[in-house]
Formats: sequence, structure tokens, C-alpha cells
Amino acid sequence: MKEDLLRRLSNADAVASKEDEVREILYEELMDACDDISYDHLGSMLFHDKGSEKDGVKLMFAAHMDEVGFLVRHISDIGFVYLIALGGVLDKSKEMQKVRITTAEGKKVQGILNVTKNEQGAVKEMYVDVGCDTREEVEALGVAIGDMVCFASDCDILNRDAIIAGKAMDDRSGCYVIAEALKQLHACGHRCDLYMAATSSEEVGVRGGKTATYQIDPDIVFAIDVANNPELVKNYTNHRQIGKGCMIVHYDKTMAPNAKLLQFVKDTANKHGIPYQCDMFSGGGTDAGNAHLTRNGKLAIVIGIPLRYCHGAWSLVHQKDLEHAIALVRELALAIDKKRYETFIDFQGGKKYE
Repeated sequence: MKEDLLRRLSNADAVASKEDEVREILYEELMDACDDISYDHLGSMLFHDKGSEKDGVKLMFAAHMDEVGFLVRHISDIGFVYLIALGGVLDKSKEMQKVRITTAEGKKVQGILNVTKNEQGAVKEMYVDVGCDTREEVEALGVAIGDMVCFASDCDILNRDAIIAGKAMDDRSGCYVIAEALKQLHACGHRCDLYMAATSSEEVGVRGGKTATYQIDPDIVFAIDVANNPELVKNYTNHRQIGKGCMIVHYDKTMAPNAKLLQFVKDTANKHGIPYQCDMFSGGGTDAGNAHLTRNGKLAIVIGIPLRYCHGAWSLVHQKDLEHAIALVRELALAIDKKRYETFIDFQGGKKYE
């Protein structure tokens, strides 16, 4: 496993519409592993690798670049920096956490995040202590309203070599998967017309998946995203156990995948001995939710990576789950051709693939 790439992706700071640090890493990593790189108008990054088959099936694998985080909302007269959240940051990650503010010039200003609470104990306001006593001192550091604020968690391997801890694994782990899969597919060759999309602004309304899908106009969209593992539950109700394989998502509130495509994804995993978990989301959604409604409808499905402690200052991810997700992406890209795709959208005959 290429730990350094995942570490750099996790440590990069990128909230919705401010994903430059992640774009820079992915460009450097993948510039020689595809035929061309383009962008939609939200800033989603589209890596195109042409296949050997003329007019081959067009496949898009998407992972989002943005993380949950904050923007500077106010600067008080006594030197505290007040925030607004971008995305669903866990309340328990808003108290006494080290964060960093990225100024317009790219300077990183360190501080401690804390909160005030209302009478019911719910978070009322979030503020960062950067060690200043006046507004003027804060502004002298370059901090201004609208600056990005992210957790200052340093990605590292925990006591077990297989477990990696870091911030923004939602969805830098997905970005890692599509990057490594693209390198493997570019090296071995493939028939399909392949796109890997690193999308913008997923955490604020699954937006980049929609615009990237409209621009690419793929036949099938695979969203590579994550789901939170309820860490204290390890029985039959937990289909997101880390180390037990990637998830093949059967349903979320934004999408139910094509039944024949879903079965094919599971059959492909079984054929190649790739472990997986069959998951469903009672809430939430991914880039696939908007992507599958583009134009006249797109086949779409979610391949998930189980995390512990999603949307907080730290997440835990298992190396084997990442490796298995990469393997599944690779085998799907190699297996699906135009003829097989046409069986998925044959709603009249109900034919099964051979």
C-alpha cells in the first residue's frame, strides 16, 4: 500500500470549493497515468484514460475531494475567531481540538477550537483561540472572514500496522482508491473509456458528482465513498466493520441501484475473491444520488469504505479495505463492456448477462 499518498491526501486541507491542495496532489500523482485531465466548472478533476475498444462503454468512478470543516464567520474584538460549519461536523469533535486556518495567501494559522452551549447543552457557537487578545492581532496574522478552517490532525499508523488514523478520510480514502486503481489500469490496459473523477463540494449537497457526470456523460457511475462504522457493535447488524471488506451499497435515501448492475458487482467480487459487505443507508447519500439523475438517467452504484469516527477530527481506516476497494474498481473496469451494459438497461426483455 502507498501509505505516503494517503497520508498526504489526509493532511491536505480542502473544504467545499476550496480543494486546491487535493487537486495539486492528485495532478502530481496521476499526470502520467492518464491521457488527459480536465475540470468541470465547480472544480471537479476529471482523469480520462482511453480504452482499446472503439466506442467502448464509458465508466466513471467518482470520489469527492472536500472534507467537513469550517469557514471563518466573525472575528471578535477580543481576538476570538468564530466559525460556521461546512458539512455535518460531529459535535463531539468541536471541543478542544487543534485546528488550522488557511489564509488567502496560503499561510497556516494554528489554534484551538472550542464551543459555547445553550441551556440544553447543545453547541451554540464555535470559536478558535489563536492566542490573540484583539481583532487587530488576529488580522495581523492574515486571518479574514471566509478563510478555510480544518482539523489539524496528522495522519499516522496506529498500534496495529493495518489501521491508519487521520482526518478527512471521508473522502480522501476514496480519492486514494481511484488514484491507485487508475495507475493499475493505465499500466495493464483496458477496453472501456475510463474516467476517474475527483469531485468538488459533495459535503454541501453532493454537487460535483452532478456536474462531472453531465460533462463526462458516462454510461455507468460508481461513487467511491465511505460510511461510519458503529464501533461498539460487532454483530450481524453491523455491515460496516473495518477490515471485513469494502461495502456494496444496496440502497440509500437518494438512490436504489439497477438490480442487474448490483448483482454483477457482487458476482465480480465473488469471482475474484474480493471480500465485501452488503450495506444500506437509512439516511445520507453520495455523489451517485445526483449523478444517476443526469440527462435521461445513469446507472449508478456506491462502493463504500468503512470508517470509524466519520465527520470528526479523526477517522480510522483499514488498509485491507482500501486494497479490496482498489481491486474491485479494477476488476469492474476490466469486466464491463458495451454488450454487458446493454443487458443492464434491457428493461423489456429482462435478459440476464451470460
